[in-house]
Amino acid sequence: MGTLYIIGNGFDLHHGMSTSYSDFHKFVSSKYEELESDLENYFNFSVNSKFLWRDFETDLGSFDFKAFFDAHNETDTDSDWFRPSDVFGVEDEVVEAVENLIQVLKDTFSEWIESVELPEATVISDKLIQFKDKAKFINFNYTDTLEELYSISKSDILYIHNNANEGQELIFGHCWEEEQNPRGPDFDKDGEPTRTLFTDAEDSARAPFYSLKKDTTQVIDEHSEFFSKLTDINHIIVLGHSLGAVDWPYFQLLKQKAPNASWCFSYYSDHEVQSKCATASSMLDIPKGEIKMIRIGDLR
Repeated sequence: MGTLYIIGNGFDLHHGMSTSYSDFHKFVSSKYEELESDLENYFNFSVNSKFLWRDFETDLGSFDFKAFFDAHNETDTDSDWFRPSDVFGVEDEVVEAVENLIQVLKDTFSEWIESVELPEATVISDKLIQFKDKAKFINFNYTDTLEELYSISKSDILYIHNNANEGQELIFGHCWEEEQNPRGPDFDKDGEPTRTLFTDAEDSARAPFYSLKKDTTQVIDEHSEFFSKLTDINHIIVLGHSLGAVDWPYFQLLKQKAPNASWCFSYYSDHEVQSKCATASSMLDIPKGEIKMIRIGDLR
């Protein structure tokens, strides 16, 4: 029987690392003003009191394809110079702009993570916690905190969304199943076609919504061997994870693999204890009384 630790971003924040979405906004704003402008124009990001992004991944599902399409369509169908073939040029431009936006965002996100500095263990010795021996880890972070600060073997860690220092594409995104303004059918209720000259180009403009969706099913399939070996786990301790809906499938799978395991969740401030316990209870379909709540610092 063993212990599984699930490590979320609050764990890195506990160690004084600049890994919040607000920190990412600062990074983008200071280095890539054009990207910041695009993100602010085409996504609806919720912000904190300093107007910095606070729920970046979830808000990637708010992509406004119509605003994006309009910004890249300069064709005037009423012009004497308009030709139907011009529509193909619009689609090509939209496709190129979409691919560029997605790639620049992914590259910038990776660059930011790679720029995050790990603290010296001696400097933050009062923050280091005690892990149980022979434990396994599922790390939702992209950093080497467990390896560098705690000398935990890489073989005991599943970097479920990949590791920034291994040259892998980092996995992030929203969990929305449907766009806010989904595409309608090609025919209305009377059987009349609804397509326009720009329907295909508009469809191309929808691509970021789907490209920036986190495919948890694929991630689970890729790591099926790791999950299959967790049947002997009897304690699951979740440190610093916000329990966002996009990651629920992972937790629910663990509940299936280790149905008799006890669950313990960390919290940051006293006012969130009840709400986080309720979220965990709903996510796992277990009574609140079976969930233990702690502070990360309690494990020192």
